[in-house]
Amino acid sequence: MAFDIRDPRILRFIIGIILLGALIFSYFNFFASSVSQEIADREQTLDMKELELRQLQGQTTDDLAMIGQRIEMYNQELEELDRFLPRQYNQEEIFEMLTDYSARSGLQIVSLVPMQPVADSEFQVYDWQITLTGRFHRLGVFFDQLTQQPMMSSVTNLQVHQLKAAEGKFDNIESTFTFSAYIQP
Repeated sequence: MAFDIRDPRILRFIIGIILLGALIFSYFNFFASSVSQEIADREQTLDMKELELRQLQGQTTDDLAMIGQRIEMYNQELEELDRFLPRQYNQEEIFEMLTDYSARSGLQIVSLVPMQPVADSEFQVYDWQITLTGRFHRLGVFFDQLTQQPMMSSVTNLQVHQLKAAEGKFDNIESTFTFSAYIQP
């Protein structure tokens, strides 16, 4: 079998291969090049969006940290201001608080006399006439404990008298004052 280039079947086959090659060449150079360029553009856009997303996530983390710090700061301010708001306590709770704080601070209660409650504009004011004995610096501890209570209160008519020295103790005192608690009715 001899190979004749003039044979119409062989010529069709060669022309078909040339056309197929031209079609493949055209596809990759003209049609597919625009698709590959679009893919490259989209990949670049995707990279930029990922970078932007990482930056936004970093900013969000920083913002959340700052918001958390602000919330903590506001909570601390609220706790500080909360001490000045009147509370709803009953007289027995305040009586227990006074006896407990005097015992914890090392003072002895000589007398604790509740006085008649008084209505003062928008508050009910409960007063106690208190006489304590103990060491001078313990009285300061007692007053400090009272100021830590989340209620409006005051100490008035404070009188401090030094007691005679006994058994080597020179700082024994007797203190009399009026403790007032302001309660919302």
